[in-house]
Amino acid sequence: MKVRTLPPGKKNAILAPHVVILGAGASIAAYKHWGETGRPLPSMQNLIDVLELREEVESRGYSAEGMDFESFYDDLVTSGADLELKQLIEQRTYEYFSSLGLPDAPTIYDYLVLSLRNKDLIASFNWDPFLLQAYRRNGDRGAGTLPGVAFLHGNVCIGVCHADKVCGLNGSRCSKCGTNFVPSKLLYPVKQKDYASDPFIASEWDRLRDHLSRAYLLTIFGYSAPKTDVEARRLMLEVWQENHHLELAEVEIVDIKPREELEETWKEFFIRQHYMVGTEVIRSYLFQHPRRSCDAFAAATLMCSPWHDNPLPEFRTLTELQDWVGPLIEEEARLDEFSEPFSGKPLAPNVEAAL
Repeated sequence: MKVRTLPPGKKNAILAPHVVILGAGASIAAYKHWGETGRPLPSMQNLIDVLELREEVESRGYSAEGMDFESFYDDLVTSGADLELKQLIEQRTYEYFSSLGLPDAPTIYDYLVLSLRNKDLIASFNWDPFLLQAYRRNGDRGAGTLPGVAFLHGNVCIGVCHADKVCGLNGSRCSKCGTNFVPSKLLYPVKQKDYASDPFIASEWDRLRDHLSRAYLLTIFGYSAPKTDVEARRLMLEVWQENHHLELAEVEIVDIKPREELEETWKEFFIRQHYMVGTEVIRSYLFQHPRRSCDAFAAATLMCSPWHDNPLPEFRTLTELQDWVGPLIEEEARLDEFSEPFSGKPLAPNVEAAL
C-alpha cells in the first residue's frame, strides 16, 4: 500500500491530510491554558448552572442535582413534555455561547490553526466561537495556508444563505444575493441526530468524510463520543475504515480520561498498535511537528529517517507566534513554486520556553 505524496521532485512532503476532531474537552483545555479569564465555558455536567437554568428546571419538577444534561435534554425532546423549557434552554445556550471570546494572548486554538496546512482539516463538534475566532485573527498572516474547518453540530459564529448555499460570519450578508445570513442550525444532544436534512450540516459532514477517507494522521482532541453521538461515530468509522492509507495511518487521542477507557472507546479506529494516547495537546505529535506532522511521521515510519522535533514555543503575543511560523510557510511556498523539498530540520531558533 502506497501513501500518496506530492508529484515527483517534491520530496519529504506528504499530500494526505492530517484531520483533527475537536470536542468540548478541547475548548475546556484552551480555557484553562489561557488562565480561565472571561466567562467560563460550560460542560455538559455544569451547563444548567452556568446558564443559570437550575431554577427553571427545578420549578418544573426536574432534579438538577448531578444532572446528565445530554440524557435530560434527549428525554425532554423525546417525550415532548415541555416545549417551553426546551426552547428556553436552546435560547439561553445560543446567547451564552455567542458571548464567549478568546483573550488577546495566543491560545491553544491559535497554535492549532497555525500548526496545520491547507491540505488538512479541523472538524469541531463545539458550538463555541473559539476556532473561528482564532482562524480569523490568524488568517491575514497565513492567507491561503491555513487548514479547512468544519462545524459538525453547527456554530454560533456561522451564518447561512440557504438559497445560494453560501455561509459566512453570522451577522454579515450573502456575497451573492446580499441578504442577511441566518444563524446556522445547532444540533443539540439527542440520540437521534439528523446530519442530512440541514444543507449546511450535511456539507460540513461531507467535508469531514472526504478528508477522513484520505487522512494519514487523525487526532481526536477532547471528544468523548458520547452516547448521544452514536450516528456521528458511525459516519466517521464507516469512511475511516475505507481509507486507502489505513494500514499505515496513525490515530492520536488527546484526553484526560484514563488510557484504558480511551482505548476501549476508540479501539475500532485503531489498526494494530498504530495509535498514541496523551493527556496534553501541547505534547502531541502535531505540536511537536507543526505544519509537518504527516511529513515527519512518514519520514520516521516509512523511510526510517526520523526528523528532529520542532516543538511550538509558548509566546506572549500573536505576532510572535505568527513570526515563528513564518519560515515554515515560506518553505511551503518554495516547495510549491520550485519543488524545493522540505528540510526536515527545525527552522526556527530554539526557544527555552517551549510548550
